Amino acid sequence: MANNGPYAQKAEGVYGGNAGKDNIMDMHKYIDEHRDAMVSDLKTLLRIPSVEGEPQPGAPFGSEVRRALDTALEMCRKLGLHAVNVDGYAGYAEIPGCTGEQIGVLTHLDVVPCGKGWSYPPFDAYEKNGVVWARGVCDDKGPLVASVYALAAYAQSGAQPKKNIRLIFGCNEESGWGCIDYYSAHVGLPEVGFSPDADYPIINTEKGIYQCTLSRDINCGSYEVSIHGGDRPNVVAPEAKAVIKGNTDKLAFALLEYDCHSNGISYTVQKDTVTITSKGVPAHASTPQEGKNAVWPLLELISRLPMDGELPAAAKEIYEKLCRTTDGSGIGLALCDEVSGALTDNLGIIELENGRLSLTVDIRFPVTFSDKTVREGLLSAFPGYALSEGHVQQPHHTPKEHYLVQALSRVYERRTGQEAHCIAIGGGTYARALKTGVAFGVNRPGAPEYAHNTDERMSMDELMEDVHMFADVYKELAD
Repeated sequence: MANNGPYAQKAEGVYGGNAGKDNIMDMHKYIDEHRDAMVSDLKTLLRIPSVEGEPQPGAPFGSEVRRALDTALEMCRKLGLHAVNVDGYAGYAEIPGCTGEQIGVLTHLDVVPCGKGWSYPPFDAYEKNGVVWARGVCDDKGPLVASVYALAAYAQSGAQPKKNIRLIFGCNEESGWGCIDYYSAHVGLPEVGFSPDADYPIINTEKGIYQCTLSRDINCGSYEVSIHGGDRPNVVAPEAKAVIKGNTDKLAFALLEYDCHSNGISYTVQKDTVTITSKGVPAHASTPQEGKNAVWPLLELISRLPMDGELPAAAKEIYEKLCRTTDGSGIGLALCDEVSGALTDNLGIIELENGRLSLTVDIRFPVTFSDKTVREGLLSAFPGYALSEGHVQQPHHTPKEHYLVQALSRVYERRTGQEAHCIAIGGGTYARALKTGVAFGVNRPGAPEYAHNTDERMSMDELMEDVHMFADVYKELAD
């Protein structure tokens, strides 16, 4: 139950609460009239490279994330909402003076690293034919701005809500959820709410998340080897590189024999050093089959190199267990259930430096299984490796009969004319932080998934539709 404590707003009159019918501005007209302002505010946020950085005083997730939080809260205040900074960890906004049961709308301001190969600079917020290209426009700054303008429109309509719609802005959703943990401990989370950080119609089931690092020492024999691939466990690695120093003549035939071109591999040889670079296609770890993991062909090639030491055999083992499929079958975890579907695995990061090899994996497991099952499966698949747990979240499910799901269904069907069925995903949204929560929007059914990908982009016409949708949802839930 939410408990605002020192972060509670001072009592004020409900925004527009005394307005007569003649003075009430239709909220949908308000939204249409504020399109240009909304797009401008969105671009301002998108130009802030809010990838998590080094902690600083008042900025636990880095200065750029803090700058994004400050910018979002100022946007809320400009639109007449009450906005609060929760010690740089998170923020929230709501209609001034609004009381009653809270309904949470949870979004986030941090973004994943950009990678390479963008058509336009990822933090320029370039717009072409009504489409904005930028890191974070889908995940999750676009939906965040839509949720804010929808609440401003609802407030301007003269609404006298019986429930309090609270917009909660997280700051490290992509890398640990410390923001939500802090908010929960110091403010208190609502029991009910939704997160527009995935797909339409309604995601009422989210698989469990298990991230960990497996590590061991590797004897590379007469060679000196370093490997680096991937940046985040929840992203399919877009690039991987190996630097091998030693007798390169001995490796020449295996390098020539491997089909480098088809596998996105290139290499250079300079005296006693071979540098191998692998290029892939990023994707979200919940749908690893939609990307191309750059680590996979790199390990396959290394496993074929005639080097002494343990590395070729270790590379072959990892390749066989984590790089031939993404369904867990290689590690004995081909788990599946009717509610949420099959397990997925992603080898997100690989590091070899000074003889220490580490593998960071991201596994999304079905709701009827436990993280203990996943841990035991990994330890069994990789004997001799030490396992260090990282981000772990239990599965989440909200019954489709709940009033939240029913309200979202009614609004979705009215606005789209399509059936609002419930679906399960491998992704993890803030919805699972709530006792009763779902993900609602904003990716359309059947549309390409741009989140976490190169050339992330969003149609501003579709974002406007989201604003109208959210305003209707607020009215449906709070009136």
